[in-house]
Amino acid sequence: MSDIGRLEHVWRHDSGKGGHNPPRYVTDRAIDVGRKHDFNRMIVHYAQPHSPYVSNANAEDRDLYEHEDEPFAYLRAGGDRQQVLQAYLADLRYVLDEVALLCDNIDGEVVVSADHGEAFGKYGTYKHPIGSLHPKVRFVPWARTTGHDRGEYEPKFDPERTSTTERSVDETLRALGYRE
Repeated sequence: MSDIGRLEHVWRHDSGKGGHNPPRYVTDRAIDVGRKHDFNRMIVHYAQPHSPYVSNANAEDRDLYEHEDEPFAYLRAGGDRQQVLQAYLADLRYVLDEVALLCDNIDGEVVVSADHGEAFGKYGTYKHPIGSLHPKVRFVPWARTTGHDRGEYEPKFDPERTSTTERSVDETLRALGYRE
């Protein structure tokens, strides 16, 4: 029997610009699952902020600019670092607005963290190389807060829009190397 009660591959949802699913979809799925199930904890993983940086293009209903679409290639070619950082920060604000909505619609402790940082060309490192010891890549936030479900928001995304070829939790854990 698995210790994981539910696993949803939200990345399989119809994605938006840049191949990342919108953070609202992740928020909606987390609220829906949190209200329908009584789990001790949930891990909710948003893609943003992560290149490509899509928030400004989404807000302006336009294609991605070069510094948003391929920010690290743009930097390597001598592009404006400040422009890339501003696009990254816009994506961070984009997802933190969703975390705020999540906190208003689930009950319990909420921890905001990340799976990696970004180097942005410091010491010749771009992106987040696997196994990197670079402090900008290894340092991630860890902020705790508490959510209280006010019941004022109803999720809009239908889970039936996700892929029907879901793997079981055990299959996924084996594929990731956590089970034999």
